[in-house]
Amino acid sequence: MKIELENQKFLDVDFDDIIYLTGIDHKKLWTVFRSLYYYFNRSTSLATNIYGDNNIELYVDDDKVSVKNTDVFFINNRDSIYHQMEYKKDTLLFELLNDFSDDTEINRIIEDMNNESFRLEIRSQEFLDNYSNNLRINFQDLNYLEMLKNFLVLNYQEDSKNYPLEFMNTESLLDEFLNFIKYKFEKDNHLTWLVLYNIDSFIGQKEKTNFFIKLKEFVADYNLKVICISNNLDNLPIDRTDIEKIIVAADNFDQLLPIDELLVSVKNNYPNEFDCDENRFVKAMQRIIPFIGSKEKLFLNAKDLVLLKVVNEILGYETSLDFENQLLTDAETKFLED
Repeated sequence: MKIELENQKFLDVDFDDIIYLTGIDHKKLWTVFRSLYYYFNRSTSLATNIYGDNNIELYVDDDKVSVKNTDVFFINNRDSIYHQMEYKKDTLLFELLNDFSDDTEINRIIEDMNNESFRLEIRSQEFLDNYSNNLRINFQDLNYLEMLKNFLVLNYQEDSKNYPLEFMNTESLLDEFLNFIKYKFEKDNHLTWLVLYNIDSFIGQKEKTNFFIKLKEFVADYNLKVICISNNLDNLPIDRTDIEKIIVAADNFDQLLPIDELLVSVKNNYPNEFDCDENRFVKAMQRIIPFIGSKEKLFLNAKDLVLLKVVNEILGYETSLDFENQLLTDAETKFLED
């Protein structure tokens, strides 16, 4: 993927199905989200001064990404999820409910309602005839889509009570969102991008993990691409295949090597034998990656500090730490061991 961040300044990364952008330079992370958002939500007047006369450019495999032929969902706050639960054009709920318009049973019920409406029309006319010789009453036939548009009221139920949809908790919204987007894929499997930005600010830790587990299943099963932009990688189900999909934002953007190559490089640069199995290495990388390239003094556990310094040196960064405050006295060590 090649995306323009400013006028003819591009970020070029390998992007197959999912990528994670994280790191200490939050401004760089924001510029990526900004470019993605305004590419798919065109605003020429806003973009021209930043991106030039060509507007924002975005390519995948050297082909310009089609706004028309790509469905995109931006999830950057609670309202962006809640919006998909509203019956409005281009929302997931709108698409799902409208698809029921061809349902045989629904059409039969609508027909029965129109028959009852005709009976009501006759009775109302009889009443009106007592006062007017010229006025005629006519109730137009209903159809399903008109009923959705004019009469639909959505609530949610909890503990046998109905609440306004706005009161729905974020965790429930996530479940509904996943159900709706799965329905969308099972219907047409149209190319879809999901762009997530700093979801830690509105999604709990456990819910974040479960959400990404399902998203990774969807990525494997459907035509879905995910871009996760976050200040850290906490509570993400990162595995060995994800390491090469991580892009670090520090002084530069750095995409990590595949895990086999990265592990060899770490072993070659480690001060002694690097005795760490692959699973523990993935977890350790997940912890240190958001600190790569940091110029602030860091307070991490000793093993993570060593690994961070090794990775920093591989990528060409310095490591700043206050090592004296990391050391324990004999009494402190004994206290922890007891």
